[in-house]
Amino acid sequence: MVKAVFYKKDDDFYGFSVKGHAEFDEIGKDIVCSAISAIVIGGLNALKNIEYFKISIESGDVECIAHKLPNNHDKIVIETIRIQLESIRKDHQKELSIIDERME
Repeated sequence: MVKAVFYKKDDDFYGFSVKGHAEFDEIGKDIVCSAISAIVIGGLNALKNIEYFKISIESGDVECIAHKLPNNHDKIVIETIRIQLESIRKDHQKELSIIDERME
């Protein structure tokens, strides 16, 4: 299962992590993992102030956490990633979980 965690402080998105494998099909043929990857990487490419974020990508796992308050554009990008993943989760609840987590 892929676990997506979105981090919020007050009402602002500060980042997210996406880890795991959907196991919908074998590696290389898993359309759920492919869709999730396309959304996440496309979203990372859309960030304007990339220097505000600590981003790590390792073996398909992604973590993107802001160390400064993201600008409005970047908050919308993160929220859009979440909305797009939610549309996948509606049909693939066994393959994808989405959690909102508050930051201190």
